[in-house]
Amino acid sequence: MAFEIIEDRAEHERSQRGRYVTRDSKGFHNVDRPEEWDYEPDPDESFSSDYEHIQRDLISITPSMFTEFAIKMPDKENQVFKPFSFAERRYLRQIYDTPNKRTLLKCGRQVEKSTMLGNKLLSYACIQTALNSLYVSPTNQQTKVFSQDRLKEPIETSEYLKTWTTTKLSDNVFLKKFINRSQITLRYAYLNADRCRGIPADVICLDELQDLLTDNIPVIEECASHSNIKIFMYSGTPKSLDNTIEYYWTTYSTQNEWAVPCHRHSIQTPGGAMTKQHWNILSEEHIGKESLICDRCENPIYANDDMAQWVSLNPNIIKQIPKPYEGYRIPQLMVPWVSHIDILQKQKTYSRPKFFNEVLGLSFDSGTRPLTRQDVIDNCDEHIRLDPDYQNKVKAFVGEAYPVYAGVDWGTGEKTYTVLTLGTYLRSGKFTIFYIHRFEGVETEPKVQMREIERIINEYKVRRAGCDYGGGFWPNDELTRIFGWQRVVKYQYSTPSEKVKWEDGLKRFLVHRTEVMSDVFNAIKRRDVFAFPNWEQFQIPFASDMLNIFSEYSEQLRMNVYKKSPNCTDDSFHSILLCFLASMLDQPRPDVIASMSQTGNRKS
Repeated sequence: MAFEIIEDRAEHERSQRGRYVTRDSKGFHNVDRPEEWDYEPDPDESFSSDYEHIQRDLISITPSMFTEFAIKMPDKENQVFKPFSFAERRYLRQIYDTPNKRTLLKCGRQVEKSTMLGNKLLSYACIQTALNSLYVSPTNQQTKVFSQDRLKEPIETSEYLKTWTTTKLSDNVFLKKFINRSQITLRYAYLNADRCRGIPADVICLDELQDLLTDNIPVIEECASHSNIKIFMYSGTPKSLDNTIEYYWTTYSTQNEWAVPCHRHSIQTPGGAMTKQHWNILSEEHIGKESLICDRCENPIYANDDMAQWVSLNPNIIKQIPKPYEGYRIPQLMVPWVSHIDILQKQKTYSRPKFFNEVLGLSFDSGTRPLTRQDVIDNCDEHIRLDPDYQNKVKAFVGEAYPVYAGVDWGTGEKTYTVLTLGTYLRSGKFTIFYIHRFEGVETEPKVQMREIERIINEYKVRRAGCDYGGGFWPNDELTRIFGWQRVVKYQYSTPSEKVKWEDGLKRFLVHRTEVMSDVFNAIKRRDVFAFPNWEQFQIPFASDMLNIFSEYSEQLRMNVYKKSPNCTDDSFHSILLCFLASMLDQPRPDVIASMSQTGNRKS
């Protein structure tokens, strides 16, 4: 992203008493500190209209260039301050200068994450006139430390940055003003974002994102709603897989990783050409006894290799989200100031969660996720699509030969949504989910929702619909009135003595929630029971719902129970489960869930 530095014309009119930065073929020079804040020009004076002079005033510059010019870093060995250098930080330049207005940094500790945020905020403030930046961290103390160490210190140690501020300007912990009318406002938001409301901003920087509540982020983002610049920079160190930063990373980002080559291999590319590099995405398996090693041949590799580069592991996100976050993971394995001996020491002495979070920059859960992303991807069939053209083809052949079953998980539209799923057995023998829809926006209105569900059931000639009893007394009653009790089957999560038990008095099935969910998870992991729509269309929000579920041991029940991540949904999984249960009334699957004859049945 290129900006322009503009010399202050009022200062020029005061007979060149103070000058800003100018640049020629030899670089930057002529830097003096302005003498005063009063920059209102004399009405009788006029500015020069000389075109060449104006061109000299405007300098194209990027944040990384400005950082190298203006920011000083302490050299503790020689006890001096030296200009910031990207010589050993080549991986950072792309992050500093990315044209993407949304960036997300998922980092290990002490990888200069906060330094980078501070440098970029200072660069933007000095480069762009009248730019308003808003920095937010979870706590008061974190914000104060950032203000002192990442803003005040760089300004005081740089003779160049001092030219952008004076003692007459506001310079306190929560507000930094600059002579070009730019300013950096600092706030904290732990339980709520009330302190951030009403602050106009062009740049929003959220630090320690993992400790911010997901619900507070949209409130903070609204501070930039009136800006035509709208730059968002988010960063943090991951914790568990249920965390805010992990949610944004997996759902909204490009997931850029630093790819390190090993030059000892001859590999054929998909296009048929040969390449001599095997690319490594840095993780724990690359930690050797003496250095980083290739995960293929176990020979040494080097994170600062000239060919090492950023690669996206989620390039198709642009097809799903108009403005995705450009995500970067920076582990300690790639930074030059953390030695390999230190990495080995931490691997032995840190707990597994701490090592993954602090060193590798990865989220960690102690095996509590019943499904992995790869589990779901491997069940997706690229030929199954959710678009209208494919759905019209499906309608033409489903019915008697391929009976269709529906699953409806009811929701309110606030952190839980109604999801309708359709499935059938095709020639592959797998239970194929060929249609799935989440009701959002105006579709959350009960009457609108009911009309659409009725239309879908009729158009696809649904034989049976399995419905969630717990969240839908009125809609279940309405569907039963329309289609009859033989076609509308109610399921209630409970803890019966059997996995699925028909209660004749209640006119519904009782389902052992944990047992049946475990059976379906295991079937998905087997990869031979289900077929889901192609990953690109299924990933958000449906696959994400499935990956939001984790298990936790309940002392009260003395068993593992399944829960969903905070501020996330899991409705799609339950809709698929209900669809599968409805199909089992006609086509039992004792290999997945104990047959109905063993667990109780209803009279058809």
